[in-house]
Amino acid sequence: MAKADLISIVCMRGIVSYHHYGIDIGDGTVVHLATGSDRQTMSVQRVSVEEFAKGADVSVEVVTDELAPDEVIERSLAAVGNVGYDLMIGNCEHFARKMKTGKGQSHQVDMCVSSIVRAAFSGFASASRKYGIAGSLAGLSQSKVLIAAGSLVPTVVGETARNGSYYAARKLKMTHEEADRSSRSVGHAACAIGGFVVGGPAGSAGALAISLAADRLSDAIQKKFFSRD
Repeated sequence: MAKADLISIVCMRGIVSYHHYGIDIGDGTVVHLATGSDRQTMSVQRVSVEEFAKGADVSVEVVTDELAPDEVIERSLAAVGNVGYDLMIGNCEHFARKMKTGKGQSHQVDMCVSSIVRAAFSGFASASRKYGIAGSLAGLSQSKVLIAAGSLVPTVVGETARNGSYYAARKLKMTHEEADRSSRSVGHAACAIGGFVVGGPAGSAGALAISLAADRLSDAIQKKFFSRD
């Protein structure tokens, strides 16, 4: 680790794993957004590396468009004592990336939101292709539900391939932007293949079109509601 690095540890909440982020000050301390001593208030704190890590391995995040190290340190130290937390637009990752790059982003939130948006949009779009919008809104018979479930196969295949590709790329120290671009291509290709298996060439073309449209929609929603710059 080096001065002004964006660092993280893997934490567990039940069976769900997530990354907790902070800024390495370079003197054995870390600034991060975390629960205070009262176990209720979330505030920006300066703690030792050992207290931040709590026995976990510390990873250095690869980022692009980072600010100068001295500016990162100055911004981080100035924020110590600030109180406030919002899971979707103001969590520990939003804070740490804001200090490091000037952009309040959470790639964890982005990935979660985009997956939900794509799955919901793809499900509705797939059902609409078969039964029309009115039929999709009114509900489907049991037999049609089974057919509609089959039409979601491309989405499931695409999302599985996409997320697996993203996390594999991150393990290889690719930046979020690089990993996202490559995983999108993998996801679209997998979705098209799943569509072909379910519905032949027409199914492949339809699944790919839906996948591309779902990406545009999720990007727009993230930019509008889940980025704090």
